[in-house]
Amino acid sequence: MLRSTISNWREYLTPISHKSTFFSTGQITPEEFLQAGDYLTHMFPTWKWNGIEDLDNVSVRDFLPAEKQFLISRKVPCQVRADDFFNVQDAFDDNFDEEHLESLKSDNSNLKQENNSTPSNDKSSKVSEVDDIDDLIDSMEIKESGSDDDDNELIQDDDDDEVIMKSDPNKRYYDLYITYSTSYRVPKMYIVGFNAAGTPLSAKEMFDDITTEYRAKTATIEKLPFYKSSMISVSIHPCKHANVMKILLEKVRLVKKRRREELKQQQIEFSSTSAGDNNDNDNEWEDLQDDVTDTLQVDQYLVVFLKFITSITPSIEHDYTMEGW
Repeated sequence: MLRSTISNWREYLTPISHKSTFFSTGQITPEEFLQAGDYLTHMFPTWKWNGIEDLDNVSVRDFLPAEKQFLISRKVPCQVRADDFFNVQDAFDDNFDEEHLESLKSDNSNLKQENNSTPSNDKSSKVSEVDDIDDLIDSMEIKESGSDDDDNELIQDDDDDEVIMKSDPNKRYYDLYITYSTSYRVPKMYIVGFNAAGTPLSAKEMFDDITTEYRAKTATIEKLPFYKSSMISVSIHPCKHANVMKILLEKVRLVKKRRREELKQQQIEFSSTSAGDNNDNDNEWEDLQDDVTDTLQVDQYLVVFLKFITSITPSIEHDYTMEGW
């Protein structure tokens, strides 16, 4: 906790910079943090600002609006531990080969033949397929619909139709916090975990959901700095954030530029070959403008930031609302 105290003093004593160096350093100003936070909450409603409801328990920093001191996403699911996550991924990659694909195709073909050979009894083949799907669903464990406790599952007993409740001991939830670090001029992530019963996790338990190589380097135990009440969390130290973000921004720019050039080449192949000097000059100006727009804009900063954080906490589903990005 000594490190947490030193970090808080450093945050307090570091002067605020309002000069944007986003494209050159990967750092952002408080104003850009607010812009990126507004974009995140608008595009992904699972994230929200702290608001004004709990200001009595919030330590307000005057360079940010009182209702926008930090971002929070509550009850983010975490199904497995970080080490197990990679083991599951490796097993899936090893087993899911071409032979397995062919087997799936063969089984699917046989299923269609059986459905086609079954008398319809005034029902379409589509209804038969639906019935097959219903049979599969009935044979699986289905989560209770409309329950207040998402950790409970309904299991049907074939002998006496008794319904019993089963709790998954591996399932956890995290409250995720993003605030602005004045000393590093980047966003900083804090995580607070709970088990399936809603009991807070210890710091040691939360470390189990952090990739092994980052546990000693990046993750630290800290008191949440923006709450007056004492709440223990694990923070993702931001010392490397700016450099990583700068690299990611450059990669995004190169990918977008390559896609744009491929699209332009396709358009050229199907367009007329007549072009004058004026058109050539216009194309050069368009290239300059496109190169600027290829760069990721600052309002999308936190979306990229969360993609980076998933490499540190891979089993916590930070971006489970962001599949379309």
